[in-house]
Amino acid sequence: MPELPEVETVVRGLRRTILGKKIKNLKIFPSRILHSSPAFLKRNLIRQRIQEITRRGKNIIIKLSSGDLLLIHLGMTGNLFYLNKPALMGKHDHIELEFTDKTYLRYSDIRKFGKFKLMKSYQAIKEDVLKKLGPDPTEISRDDFVQLLRGKKGRIKSVLLNQSIIAGIGNIYADEALFEAKIHPLQKVSDISRKKLIKLHQAIQKVLRKAIKAGGSSVDNYRDVDGKSGFFQFYHKVYGREGELCKRCGTKIKRIIISQRSAHFCPECQKRK
Repeated sequence: MPELPEVETVVRGLRRTILGKKIKNLKIFPSRILHSSPAFLKRNLIRQRIQEITRRGKNIIIKLSSGDLLLIHLGMTGNLFYLNKPALMGKHDHIELEFTDKTYLRYSDIRKFGKFKLMKSYQAIKEDVLKKLGPDPTEISRDDFVQLLRGKKGRIKSVLLNQSIIAGIGNIYADEALFEAKIHPLQKVSDISRKKLIKLHQAIQKVLRKAIKAGGSSVDNYRDVDGKSGFFQFYHKVYGREGELCKRCGTKIKRIIISQRSAHFCPECQKRK
């Protein structure tokens, strides 16, 4: 967490709240999430206007009027909160942008696995981060998806979690998409038919669209920019439902560990071949 739907929800919230605003000041509490020095950030952020906000995989990219770009990754527990009045910084708050209209954007991260970095060009971001990412699952065509997975080795769950193969899918949405496509998480990619891969492509896009519409899944501490929870967790069919009955066939949902990551599935609906 957060995965693609949560990050996309945050991006849409940022466009609604801070796009076009001018940065007046910064508050910084140095921590490992800062990949640029406080002095460098203050020198290059103050007086800049927010021009554009985009997403690539789980990365948020904010373009400034100077042409510089903020690269933000929420890691496991990161949140960006929009505030319309001042508030004391908490122990998990690391940086706050104050805008000229007296509103604020605050980055909070309990476990500090996120990233906040100012970069000078999109090319620099591509060379630093984006070159390691596969295509976006919401944009890749059916045939390109099939071709992409055709040459991959390993278990399908592990392949879906590999950000260099396809960017943005994490544990929750891999489990949910595999359930929709009736594919066992341990199934070898090489043993999955083209027909099944097409069904998986459809399932991934369907699940991601629904999750984005629901504002993501708040299964831990994720909140949107307004501090509100997503509600797609109420529609999970397998993730987090170990021991509960399958909503399709009534079999108990199982949980196993694959490469140190959990996988939830229905042993009846998702039979391994």
